[in-house]
Amino acid sequence: MYEQAEMLGHMLAGCVFFPGTFYFLLAGVGKICPGMSKADLYLLCNSAVSSLQAIISCCVGSIVVVNCYKDILYARHWLTEAYTCFGVVYFYYDIWSMYVVECARYPDQTTNGWLPLKFYLKRKGLMVFHHLALPAIFFPIIMFFRKGIGDFFVASLFFIELSTPFVAMRAVLLRFQMEKSVVYLLNGVFAISAFFMCRIAIFPMLYAVYGDKYGLSTMQVPFAIPVKCNVGCALILGFQIYWFAQMIRLLKSYSPKQNGKHHSPLEKEL
Repeated sequence: MYEQAEMLGHMLAGCVFFPGTFYFLLAGVGKICPGMSKADLYLLCNSAVSSLQAIISCCVGSIVVVNCYKDILYARHWLTEAYTCFGVVYFYYDIWSMYVVECARYPDQTTNGWLPLKFYLKRKGLMVFHHLALPAIFFPIIMFFRKGIGDFFVASLFFIELSTPFVAMRAVLLRFQMEKSVVYLLNGVFAISAFFMCRIAIFPMLYAVYGDKYGLSTMQVPFAIPVKCNVGCALILGFQIYWFAQMIRLLKSYSPKQNGKHHSPLEKEL
């Protein structure tokens, strides 16, 4: 039984870790690269924290999946709920961190160093909604409503974060006008591939694993599991398909002749 004190402790650890790492990087990178602009420095540190969170998420997912594979429904691992409590804080931290980055990028729009909320939401509204909706829906499900069943499946969804370092790297490469480099091209290929495999293809893969364990075909699984499981997967998948479509549209609309000035509105969110 996951105690309330442990839950609050892990959430508090996240509250310290994510902003603490951000400010630690700001201080360190600022000393190493004193000539870097504030906007570039904040973006780089924001991307680094996002990538670190993704790496931790995937490592935790790997540990739990390996340990729970023999009994995909009832095997338990303490890291599942511990990381859920620790990692949920990241979503709220990132809303704040993105705001700080935008303040640094658009100082002419600020008042006493702060952007109007309307301006921020106009640029990052979809991402803010994403960061608020997912924890609000799935944190209670993982922590309270699933009754300890399905650590394997919860941990498998931690791999959704695998594409995050590539998406973060893209923002950094664009900021430093490296969109014509081979690194940018390769990063784009890896980003789209990782996004598709770990955010879209993972759902039929999980259905296939369940079917293999219980002697069902993949097509039979949706009719053999609770409706709420199908609804939950559909909600997450819907978000991911939307963002994947945005990535494809951005790729199609991009032209190297823009010399780093991207006018697509999609660039604001990705």
